[in-house]
Amino acid sequence: MAGQAVFAFVPDSMFSVQLREAVAKLDGTIAFASNVQEFKTRIGQVLPALVILDLASIGSDLEEMVQVSKQSGSKVIGFAPHAQKESLARALRAGCDAAYANAKFKMETETILQEWL
Repeated sequence: MAGQAVFAFVPDSMFSVQLREAVAKLDGTIAFASNVQEFKTRIGQVLPALVILDLASIGSDLEEMVQVSKQSGSKVIGFAPHAQKESLARALRAGCDAAYANAKFKMETETILQEWL
């Protein structure tokens, strides 16, 4: 994992801190996009091994964001509230490698990152 880049579309600044800490523990780097346009512009600059998507914040851009991520050679995982089962299923249909309920993803962030990086 050392030196691998992670790119995240995670507007929640509180969770961004947790992600930053988890990636740092794994000797990786992380960059964040605060909106869809910034995500599409910066993914080619970041060249991430892993993309993390907050599915509850994406809306209709999900399929395009997954496609752009896959074209850059990235693995893609997403997370959403467990009650949003359709969002989780839609993410998998769109090509995400995995989709997690918020609680699982937030409680097991480091373990999940180790699995995907």
